[in-house]
Amino acid sequence: MYKLLIVDDEDVEREGMADFIQWEKYGISLAGTAWNGVEGYEEIQNQMPDIVITDIKMPVMNGIELIRKTREDFPDIVFIVLSGYGEYEYTSRAMELGVRHYILKPCDEAKIVEVIGKVTEELKVREEKKRKEDDMRTQVKRLAPRAREQMFRNVLLNREDIHKDFEAYLGDCGNFRREVFLLAFHKEKWFDYLEQFVVTNIITELLGSSYVLLVTSIRNDVLLLLEGRVFDEIQPVIVKVKKEYEKFDSSPLQTAVSGRGSWDQIQGLYEEVSGLLKMGKIDADTDALWHGFYKDINREELMLINYRALRAAKSYDAILFELYLGFVKMRLRGDLAGRKEAAIRYVLDMLYEDEDNERWLKGEDDRELLKLLADYISEKQGLHPGGDKEERRMRDILLGIYQNISSQELSIQWLTKEVLYMNQDYFGRVFSKCMKQKYSSYILNVRIELAKRLIWYFPEIKLSQIAEEVGYPADGQYFSKTFRKLVGMSPSEYKDYIQKQA
Repeated sequence: MYKLLIVDDEDVEREGMADFIQWEKYGISLAGTAWNGVEGYEEIQNQMPDIVITDIKMPVMNGIELIRKTREDFPDIVFIVLSGYGEYEYTSRAMELGVRHYILKPCDEAKIVEVIGKVTEELKVREEKKRKEDDMRTQVKRLAPRAREQMFRNVLLNREDIHKDFEAYLGDCGNFRREVFLLAFHKEKWFDYLEQFVVTNIITELLGSSYVLLVTSIRNDVLLLLEGRVFDEIQPVIVKVKKEYEKFDSSPLQTAVSGRGSWDQIQGLYEEVSGLLKMGKIDADTDALWHGFYKDINREELMLINYRALRAAKSYDAILFELYLGFVKMRLRGDLAGRKEAAIRYVLDMLYEDEDNERWLKGEDDRELLKLLADYISEKQGLHPGGDKEERRMRDILLGIYQNISSQELSIQWLTKEVLYMNQDYFGRVFSKCMKQKYSSYILNVRIELAKRLIWYFPEIKLSQIAEEVGYPADGQYFSKTFRKLVGMSPSEYKDYIQKQA
């Protein structure tokens, strides 16, 4: 039952409400009465009622003052105001204090019971809401470690914005100004929950719980986000973890350590350790693969083909562009041409870890490998066209373009006659319909965009080499003129611009 207090300076009104209404019938227990605001406030302190019916004009302390004072100390008490005609100013002030229930004098039982019914319903709704909130808080508290782990995993996998609701799950470690780094442990077989607990527990005991900010597992890896201040202390910790883990499980642990970075760089740190772990087993006398090693490799094999761009590709055209760009980089980096297999293996491992990627490393020439890889990646990403003939033909057209884009003869006439064996008019209709632009504009944009990306990757390269790779004469004059028209600066000026950005 809800407790009710009546405050009114008129004895007849006060005692009438107290004595003649069967409050229990309406789920109400009468806690007492008071004749002014001061006495009413004392009763509120003593009885802690759920509902207060108060007159608005009273001596010593009026109803407005009583409401204001009670609101400060007991905000959950619901007030019902008794007011007469001509007391609108008081009523308005009560509304400003959040009062929403009124009874106009003279009042009878029917009016009072009607308002009491609304108030008790309001209290029931409030109680139910509070119960649900309490249940939710209990549930969140119980699931908080698991929730943090899941959100951490989602952030690493780029499924969730690091700033969206993330701080709420971080608790005391939600300081985005802290420098952090990632420590990863990998084993050939899946980490079960107990194994993850063992690794985490050892590191927590060695470093202290305040430095182990977040922990999760992704496939065969356990990942720990650590406070940047313990970066220089992590190597002996890794040695100790491996030694202790051997007592529990003889399976070898591979370890990778990212560089240090800010909270909003966590996804990049994850890519660092993932890249390191993809490089294969380390020497027996090496404790871990470190970010410095990743950076050295990153400038060579790992950056030849941009797996992130491939993962984000939304069209067959975009996939062909990134693959072709990678093959051009390999040709220009002549000393790395023999490492093509490593680059392709790395990209496919990063994109589709569970696949048998050795089947792609059979030594096909670049033209055939471009087709095989583009078809495979587009299929894996759900970009295969359906049974539409024009879409299939457009796929053939795009492949033909990229397989011959370094040729200066790449006109519609030459492409349709020598490569596609297609009617020229039909080619024009299909291309315009599917690509929403003219063939000449498309070729121009692709070639210049390739040139820009090559300059970014290899700014020291001769412009004559880039010109030839994207289908222009080696003297570079026509290439430079076209480049300036589209980019707004010459290739040399673009090189200078890039170097200033570095």
